[in-house]
Amino acid sequence: MNKKNDLNMKLQSKKINVRPFVYNRPSVSDVCIKVLVLLSLQVLSLLITGSFDSFFIVLVSFSGALLVSLLNTFVFKKEFYKSLTILIQGIVIGLLLPAGYPLVGTFCLSFIFLFFSRCLLFKHINSWINEGALAVVVSYFVGTHFFPDFLITTDLLCLRNPSTYMIQNNVFPIYEFDIAVTNFLNNTVFSLFKVTIPNGYVSMFIDTQSIIPAFRFNLLTILSSVILFSDKSFSGIIPFLFLVVYAVLIRFFSPLFFGGIIGQGDILLAFLTGGTLFCIVFMIQWYGTAPITIWGKISFGVISGILAFFIMGCGTSPIGMVYTVLIGNVVNMMIRFFEERQNHILLNSIVRKIKSAGENE
Repeated sequence: MNKKNDLNMKLQSKKINVRPFVYNRPSVSDVCIKVLVLLSLQVLSLLITGSFDSFFIVLVSFSGALLVSLLNTFVFKKEFYKSLTILIQGIVIGLLLPAGYPLVGTFCLSFIFLFFSRCLLFKHINSWINEGALAVVVSYFVGTHFFPDFLITTDLLCLRNPSTYMIQNNVFPIYEFDIAVTNFLNNTVFSLFKVTIPNGYVSMFIDTQSIIPAFRFNLLTILSSVILFSDKSFSGIIPFLFLVVYAVLIRFFSPLFFGGIIGQGDILLAFLTGGTLFCIVFMIQWYGTAPITIWGKISFGVISGILAFFIMGCGTSPIGMVYTVLIGNVVNMMIRFFEERQNHILLNSIVRKIKSAGENE
């Protein structure tokens, strides 16, 4: 009884205020609107750079998603925020398809996959698989010849900085302002660390000019990540550990497979090509496809980084990162199984303690 009285006194001493409500992270609707705005900036960049083929592919893919969202809202009577997630997936699909992909096929893929997943199968945002990634993989098998090949070759992988060689040979175009910006950074920032960066990396950050839009605007994607992770819209644990693990494997182990020297892998090439940054910001931990607990997120981030190393390799893959997202969805299911089991054990332990305390009274 003394324990019970002490507990009641502690509860009475705490002031509990339920109005106004305070949330420690944004609502799903707020996050979806924010993601839509950030993805719209990627689409706007296509217009600014005159990439009209890619722009129309994204527009058509978005149109398929818009039709699904209208059906979801007015026919199936679902909540508004669920329609927002459909629109996001529509834009993501379009951004991951190469310029020149058939518009009719783009619309059909976007509409069919999103309609069956959101309106018929899962009917909520927490599906275990990323529908956008699945649609892109199917589009790859249907129209493989529309997708680019690996830009890097095996003879380049043994070099110390293959990206530098690729820049010098116009694989990655250099903007006119690149030299001036690079010299400024070398003289002001990197000189403090007694290092320099070659010409061309600034252009790779701003626009790689890949035929797949999601692979292009790395600096814009990085700025988007700051906005999304700063207010806990998504956890920063998974992308951080992903990049650390992937970078370590690329730097120290990738040269060994191709006769190179350990410790000379090209991290920037791996990060700035193949949609690595885009996928870890907008796809790898979408609702329902990422663990909940801290240990689950840590495990998922580490495993995803290892998967990316073996699937993506040293970068420039046209579809590898999307495969990484899908396989990561399967890994997440296994982690979530152990999370649920842990929660079940914890709940049973609490129930036993409550029963034991009642019996002692």
